[in-house]
Amino acid sequence: MSRQLTINDILKMFLAHIKLIVIMALVGTVLAYMYVSFFVSPTYTTTALILVQNDAGFSNSNTSTSSGDDNEKVNTNDITQSVMLANTCTVLFTKDPDMKSVIGGNAVSITAIEDSYFLEIRVTSSDPITAANVANQVAAEAPKVFKKYFGEAGRVDTVDEASIPSSPSSPNVKKFVMMGFLGGLILALGISFLIEIVDTTVKSDDDLYEIYDIPVFAEIIDFEVEGGAKKK
Repeated sequence: MSRQLTINDILKMFLAHIKLIVIMALVGTVLAYMYVSFFVSPTYTTTALILVQNDAGFSNSNTSTSSGDDNEKVNTNDITQSVMLANTCTVLFTKDPDMKSVIGGNAVSITAIEDSYFLEIRVTSSDPITAANVANQVAAEAPKVFKKYFGEAGRVDTVDEASIPSSPSSPNVKKFVMMGFLGGLILALGISFLIEIVDTTVKSDDDLYEIYDIPVFAEIIDFEVEGGAKKK
C-alpha cells in the first residue's frame, strides 16, 4: 500500500534535515560570493549628454552626403525636426570612421532620450577612467562629425560631461549571492526529499498506521535506547 504524502509530512522531512539545508544554503552563498569576487572582472559605466539642434535653414537644404565607409547617404530634406535629426545622429555618431577611432574597442551606445533632442553617450569599460575619457571624447568629436555631414544646418553641444564612476556597474554582487543562496537551498531541499523518499524504514507507530491502516495498541520499549541502560 503506497504512502500518501501531505504538506505536513513534507515539512517534517525538511525539518529533519534542517542542518543540511542551512549548511548547503550557506555554502552556495559563499561560493557565489567567491566566484563573483575573484573570477568575474568588474566593468564600469558612465554617461555623457549632448544636445542636437537644427536651425531654420536646415529643412530647406537639398544637399546629401555620404556617411563614410558604409557609403550611406543622408538626405537633409527628410530631416525636418530636431527629434528626427537627433535619431539620425545616433547612427552617424557610431558609424563615422573618425568616431570609430575615438570609440576604439570600448562598448559605446548612443541613444536618444525619449525621442528628445538629447543624446546619451553610454560607455562601458573595465577601467573607470577610460570609460569617462571615451565618453567625453565622443561628446567632443560629435560637433565635428555633425558638421562634416550637415555643415552649418545645426549644431551639437555638450550638456553634461561624463564623470569617473566610483563603483562598478557589473557584476551585481547582491544578485549573484542571492542566486547562490537559492541554488544551495533548492539543492538541499531536493536532496532531503530524496533521502526521505528512498528511506523505507518505519520510524513511528503513525508510519505503521498510514502504511497498513492498522492501529498500534502497544509498543515494546527498547530499554537500551529509552533508558540508556544496557542489558547484561
